Amino acid sequence: MRVTLVRALLAACLAVLALAQAAAAASPEKLLAKHQPVTVFTPGESFRPTTVETFVADSNLEALTGANILTDWTVVNPAPQPDTLPISSPTLLRLNQRTCSPALGLAGLSCYLSSWSAHDAASVAYGRVMTVGDKTVLQYWYFYYDNFYSYTYPPSGFIWQAHEGDWEVVNVVLSAQDDEPLFVGYSQHCFGETRDWAKVPRWRGRHPVVYVAIGSHANYLEAGTHAIDTRCIPPQAVALLQQFGLPLPVDFTGEGARSGPEALEAEATAVVPATDASPNWIRFPGFWGELQYFHAPTIGTVPFGLSPVGPAFHGVWQDPLGTLGGWPAG
Repeated sequence: MRVTLVRALLAACLAVLALAQAAAAASPEKLLAKHQPVTVFTPGESFRPTTVETFVADSNLEALTGANILTDWTVVNPAPQPDTLPISSPTLLRLNQRTCSPALGLAGLSCYLSSWSAHDAASVAYGRVMTVGDKTVLQYWYFYYDNFYSYTYPPSGFIWQAHEGDWEVVNVVLSAQDDEPLFVGYSQHCFGETRDWAKVPRWRGRHPVVYVAIGSHANYLEAGTHAIDTRCIPPQAVALLQQFGLPLPVDFTGEGARSGPEALEAEATAVVPATDASPNWIRFPGFWGELQYFHAPTIGTVPFGLSPVGPAFHGVWQDPLGTLGGWPAG
């Protein structure tokens, strides 16, 4: 009977320990708050990451109804709502800002800025937590009204690229066993950059610092001038620059305004939870904006692509560790 009593006491102690460990385990919301990035914007940057609700409210929902992807778009809903956006469609869809166009260059930039500012919308990051094997991936998705990349800094109308809607992401990868950070992955154009946690610039030891490039909103680990991966530059643009004897484009980052956790005592960025199914707009399969445009001397302004798709349709959402494994280490 004494052995049975000892076993019972041992089992009870183990049960209490398990409950204590479960209670101590950080919730997704706590993990996202614990490692929320501090974003540092380049002086002269017009935009901040914001809610998608206002962008949707300013847009028409359009469907491609013909063979010409440049012109054959038809309005199917002039007043779309984020919680009722289609989650599947037999045709291509896009959200198109009603009053602004990226084809206008600097004039378009001011239009988007006016449209965004009119809502006085909060600064927002959409936070996602995903466990993959022995690792936990924290993702912070940032949405901007407009992407206006200028070849020069400060921005000018000389050579530029622009599109509506801009999605960027910062990844913090933890050990699933003890929630200790291992490395980060910052999005940059069509790829990104990773770095071991020990070498990441941080605020208060646990919040990674992110330097946001002016216009493009690519994310970097330091302030300064950064080469853009040539795989992300259209070959036609490379050829044009070579024709003029100009260097390849670079991103510009600098020490400007900061935003992030409330304790930063700067602009606070709220972290809104996101999953594969929530909010509803996560499953919207369309483009967040109209066409992309490129402008340069001799050729003028020409369309050369579409605006980005939403987070759930990016490789780093669908296969975070596999995608981050393909990004170069910085």
